[in-house]
Amino acid sequence: MVVMDGKEGQLGIVKGHSPLLAILKPGPVRMITDDKEEVFFTEGGFAEVQPDSITILVDSAQRADDLDEAKILKAKEEAEKLLSDKKDQKDFAEASSQLTQSLSQLRAIEALKKNIKRKK
Repeated sequence: MVVMDGKEGQLGIVKGHSPLLAILKPGPVRMITDDKEEVFFTEGGFAEVQPDSITILVDSAQRADDLDEAKILKAKEEAEKLLSDKKDQKDFAEASSQLTQSLSQLRAIEALKKNIKRKK
């Protein structure tokens, strides 16, 4: 099973799923097999689903366990501070983008933590 955030909502894909194309939002992509679960962070992209395969096209992907939670939290706080200052549109757009990315990365870390708790 693969679980990912589509533009229209969360998608859960299993073998035999009907063909589908989906726009992916930034966030976690969970790949679940019988014996393990892997969590990745992607910055958005596309998914092509066929009954026997899933192709996920993204500019970049990181394993959730490679993400630095402290660094992400700091970036989130900085983005929130810039958003509250509202100096100009460019700063606002950059801060908004950084905040969105930080929150998406934190969701990937949370998905990984839930996976670790289930294994215990």
